[in-house]
Amino acid sequence: MLASHNNEKKKKVTHLVRIDERSVKRLKLGYPWVFRSEVINARESSALTPGQLVDFVRDKGDFVARGFFNPKPQLVGRVMTLHPTQKVDGNFVFHLIDVAMKLRDKLYSLPFYRLIHAESDGLPGLIVDRYGDVVVCQVNTAGMDVLYPHVEAALKKLIKPRVIILKNDTPARELEVLEQVVRVAEGSAPEEAIQIIENDTQFHVDVMGGQKTGWFFDQRENRAWVATLAKGGAMIDVFCHTGGFGVTAAKSGAENITFVDSSEAALDMVRKNAALNGVEKKCQVIEGKAFDVMEKLAATKKKYDVVVVDPPAFIKSRKDMSAGMKGYNKLARLAAPLVQKNGYLFFASCSHHAGVAELSESVAEGLAKEGRVFQIIKTSGAAPDHPVHPQLPETGYLKGLTFRFLD
Repeated sequence: MLASHNNEKKKKVTHLVRIDERSVKRLKLGYPWVFRSEVINARESSALTPGQLVDFVRDKGDFVARGFFNPKPQLVGRVMTLHPTQKVDGNFVFHLIDVAMKLRDKLYSLPFYRLIHAESDGLPGLIVDRYGDVVVCQVNTAGMDVLYPHVEAALKKLIKPRVIILKNDTPARELEVLEQVVRVAEGSAPEEAIQIIENDTQFHVDVMGGQKTGWFFDQRENRAWVATLAKGGAMIDVFCHTGGFGVTAAKSGAENITFVDSSEAALDMVRKNAALNGVEKKCQVIEGKAFDVMEKLAATKKKYDVVVVDPPAFIKSRKDMSAGMKGYNKLARLAAPLVQKNGYLFFASCSHHAGVAELSESVAEGLAKEGRVFQIIKTSGAAPDHPVHPQLPETGYLKGLTFRFLD
């Protein structure tokens, strides 16, 4: 039951967080966040328990939205519903996960996908990646920490997973002042890497020790696209991680693939993934920093039909914008001489602060500095199991640019 303004102190049913009119307008349009600067009764609200369910109301008490509150970070509020009679409980969570799973099962014939993409699927801060009967979760907000038992119950009912792993060791949890922990919530930790199939290619995935949840499902369609371009040719996969782009290309008909990464563990997984698909004779690895390796290869006049550059996020906050764009510019300049005439460059960025226009300008400038003549033949984003929230461009973080060289 929703407490009224008059009996709030008496019943103590739901705490009311009063927000300014700017925030009211944004929330009514579907924006899912409330910032500390938008809270009118900030002193009172600062005493709330992190992850407490609240009603966001106008200054006079009119209901606007229901969600979770954490007084610790600047982003204090996460909206769950705009309906005053809707309960945020186990049934609520089950419905959202069920709806999300039905979409993914329509998109993909095999159970390897991102099941929950945080705010885009109505569950702020929750990431769930599915690897068949192994599920990996990241719970990045205090509110989702409170709801997690309902999340686990829904997953058990809908999927009946053999293993559920919590990879709660993220920077986002630090901002929410939450414990950093990696643990098995259900079943036993896999003794070795599990296997998935993507684009008819098999991959080992280290769900316990790998980066984030172990695999980057967001590049699925981009990997298939690049594999089409690389068929019959030579390709270099820079910042290759465990070989998603290069092994897919080799399996799809590329003749020769060079993998570049600074991580020995990642390159060891590349070798295993190449062998798993029977393409190890086509593949060779170079361990080293990408900038240094690309510069050395250019000095030897080495060229490839397809060059893939998929770096980690260079821009993690707005203050990194200038340095990050310079980094992308330099990477493009180093990649330019490696591309064969009539060849292709696929350049990706997972920095949500850098939009498509800014990234295109920076990369194109770097390519032009090397005197190359080119055209952009495709811009792309994440796979559709990473839906974009219409009010949060941050959820459309991944950008991919495909250049064709004409000289």
